[in-house]
Amino acid sequence: MTQLSNLYEDEDFKAVIDEIEGMDTEVEEIMASARGKASKIREAQKRKKKMAKQELNIPTPILNAVLKDRKLDRQKQRNAQGIPDEMTELFIDAVGQFSFLKPKEGENAAQAAARAEMAAQQAREEAEQQEGDAVLSKMAEGEAVH
Repeated sequence: MTQLSNLYEDEDFKAVIDEIEGMDTEVEEIMASARGKASKIREAQKRKKKMAKQELNIPTPILNAVLKDRKLDRQKQRNAQGIPDEMTELFIDAVGQFSFLKPKEGENAAQAAARAEMAAQQAREEAEQQEGDAVLSKMAEGEAVH
């Protein structure tokens, strides 16, 4: 064996490279198989959503929003599980203090978001109504409207 000035044997270096490349190949094969399985599951999900819409009359946007909300709830649960026991109360206080959506008593964050969106929609509708009333008023007075 030839030893170079870099203090390792050429054969040892080649063996490590071959092993790592073999692992890379194995990872790629596993990932390709997993992608194929995941693709089949996604197709089954699409069929189930289509069936829910057609046969059960469940609106797809509502179904998707509820699924997304539940996924976020599970993520929040995982986040909370990572908090050390002695910091739980501090975490609860911080989450409440810095929450983006502060739910009212008896509602969850999704309901608070829906309530906020309803209020924003109502405000937009009122602004549009006022704008329309102003145009009609000008028309009634005989002014030109551009």
